[in-house]
Amino acid sequence: MMLRKFALLPLVVSMGMASSQHPSAAEFNLFCRILGKANDMMYGSNYVYNENVDRAIMREMEELYNITTGNMNDFGKMLWKTKDFLTDHPPPKETKNLQEAHRKIGKLIDEGEKKIEENRKIAVDANKKIDEAKLYVAKGIYGEHVTEVPKEDGNISDILDNTSSIFVNNTSAVHSCGYYEDSPGKTLINDLFCLCVGDPIDAHGPCHPKIWPPKGRSGTNGKWTQIKYGSETLGVIQSFNESFEKIERVCRKEMIKAKIKTERMPALLGEFVAMIGKVATKPDEEGKYIFGHSGRSKHRELVTECDGSVGESDGTEAAEKYNEKICVDYEKNFKNGQYEIAWHNKFREASEKMNEAKELEEKILKNRATLILLKSQAWIAYSREKEDETANLDDMDIAHLLDATKTSSISPFPYLFLSLIL
Repeated sequence: MMLRKFALLPLVVSMGMASSQHPSAAEFNLFCRILGKANDMMYGSNYVYNENVDRAIMREMEELYNITTGNMNDFGKMLWKTKDFLTDHPPPKETKNLQEAHRKIGKLIDEGEKKIEENRKIAVDANKKIDEAKLYVAKGIYGEHVTEVPKEDGNISDILDNTSSIFVNNTSAVHSCGYYEDSPGKTLINDLFCLCVGDPIDAHGPCHPKIWPPKGRSGTNGKWTQIKYGSETLGVIQSFNESFEKIERVCRKEMIKAKIKTERMPALLGEFVAMIGKVATKPDEEGKYIFGHSGRSKHRELVTECDGSVGESDGTEAAEKYNEKICVDYEKNFKNGQYEIAWHNKFREASEKMNEAKELEEKILKNRATLILLKSQAWIAYSREKEDETANLDDMDIAHLLDATKTSSISPFPYLFLSLIL
């Protein structure tokens, strides 16, 4: 299916899709962009902690530690390896200073090891957050029955076969799109079919020229979980799995035609809420909770209910004929001044988890900065011959260190960050 490839495409904002003459083209455009971003989140990479970077910092400290050892056997083994380095950077001459440097550097190495261990744990926690976010997204698209991110060569077919978990009602739009007691919003797919497909009626598709209600020209009708693909198609696409794949393909083709722009999920969700009720010309009119038909040119007043059945609008606009009841009514989702829509909430929670993971990744970077600070302190301990010259070691902080790396001309230790010659 194209869905697994969708995440590899750039996310776009399309202002001039081929379906722009259709009354719900703008809403369909938005759902395509949300679906694209959802797949981007779901199939994005996990965090990879590069311990080698931290280990390289530690190795320099360990070299200084070994050079200052009081064990002459160990020192002799290192002498030929480090003779050029020792010429440029001789260790303390006095025994007590050598021992003090060795002690301080050893302590700094212990602190560094703790930071690396902490980074390992943080990386695990960050990936847990990312995995939780991915599962939230999968549930928002496919339903609560999903227990892991769908795999192209694995469980995707089983997930799509379970239409009772994907749709509010897998036999009728009238029970899925907000007309009766059940509220819509169970999954993004449910609402996408409410917006664009409806029941098998003789009406034009409101979203796109290729997406029509599942009424075959040969008299063989499908379920509302299927589509007719294009006006010239004689029959209905035979399965929901293939029907959804066709819709995804339409999304991809339309998005490729558009200008490229990266979008964040919270912004898309905000745009979605803002588009609810756009068909209503006044705030208190019927239709203020309806998602769809914002581009309708005539008979907007007919868009008052979303049961997926055949409508009355038989005007001059072909793309608007008989389809004003193909939409999503979120009135039952509006509670305490805000919308409670399951897939919307799942995507919002996923975004929050991703942000939490980013914050954890920032902690790893801060720990890396701390390691650089520890290395600098090790160099100071190694380079100071007198005890009183080390009195200000504890006053250093990361901010001073980072400032020093930006303005190397004022650093009193130009060799602080040189790599050791082995």
